Amino acid sequence: MTKRKSLKNLFDLIKFHVFWWALFINYEVLFVITITGITANVYDYLFHYLVNIAFFYIHAYYLYPYIVGQKYLRRIILTLPYLVLEQAFYMLIMTGVAYLLQVIIGKPVVFNQLYFLRYTWRGIYFMLLSTGFFYIRTSLQNKKKIVQLETDHIKTMLQQQLLENKLIKSENSWLQSQINPHFLFNTLNLIHSKILAAAPAAADSIIMLSDIMRFTLKPLSHQGKIALSDEIEHIELFIKLNQMRFEDQLALSFRVEGDEDSLMINPLLLITLVENVFKYGDLKNRAHPASIRLFIEDHRVTFETKNQINKGMRPQSNGIGLQNVKERLEAYYPKAYDLRTKQNGESFYLNLHINLRDHDPLLHH
Repeated sequence: MTKRKSLKNLFDLIKFHVFWWALFINYEVLFVITITGITANVYDYLFHYLVNIAFFYIHAYYLYPYIVGQKYLRRIILTLPYLVLEQAFYMLIMTGVAYLLQVIIGKPVVFNQLYFLRYTWRGIYFMLLSTGFFYIRTSLQNKKKIVQLETDHIKTMLQQQLLENKLIKSENSWLQSQINPHFLFNTLNLIHSKILAAAPAAADSIIMLSDIMRFTLKPLSHQGKIALSDEIEHIELFIKLNQMRFEDQLALSFRVEGDEDSLMINPLLLITLVENVFKYGDLKNRAHPASIRLFIEDHRVTFETKNQINKGMRPQSNGIGLQNVKERLEAYYPKAYDLRTKQNGESFYLNLHINLRDHDPLLHH
């Protein structure tokens, strides 16, 4: 619940109480005037009703709940003495009010039987009203809790149903993923065997495509990661396949420096950046060839790309693939990466640093 809504609810509650107290006071004053024809001084009404209202709320919110909250035997023992003390305190306060009114308006204080009967009755009367208010309020709160519990139960059931539906869909997708790739791999192997003699280069491209697909379907570690060496192999296969597609006419180089053994990385991070080069780069410009570099030092990885921007393409830094990489880096390597891009004329530069130490379980064995 927002702060503004809480304040509005509190204001509405205050208005509700003020309305009913105004109605109650008007009823009492008019009733007394009608029956007796006697009116009192404004200060008389003011001080007496301020005490009665305060007594009403103290009894309803603090004193009576304390009695009700006790264990059964203790509650039986304490109830009568507690209420008598409460009544005595009320009489004491009203006596103080009587002396205050004597000072302010000159009303004399007369202690007689009528005085004690009047304030004894008023104390009991407001205690009864306050007790009734306590039980009405408690009943409404309990009903509200029951409604909230029922609502939460319905929400939980709906969420459980949604989760069950998602689980069923996931199981179906998993079954399909087990059937479709095998069928596709068998088909690719069949095509490869058919065209191997007639077109060896095309047959090799089919094998590379099959390897790339196997890479994407390769099971992840329990951390959801793969070996960095597998990611590098994926990049090499992707570049080779595209070179074959364009008959080795692409002006592009890929170099790896350092030891990638034992390092783990979240999958498809680096390959997405490579795909970004192929999508936006002018890879047929031999005067300005594209380059992809991967430097590995201990647990730190630096990935750099440089390419000429293909004319007519939108800014390379605004690509969906690059935005996806930023989101995944923030999710998987928070405060452990630095990704920077720069466009200088027709050239685009990307530089990514990742510290794998705190995110690679193999480094801690």
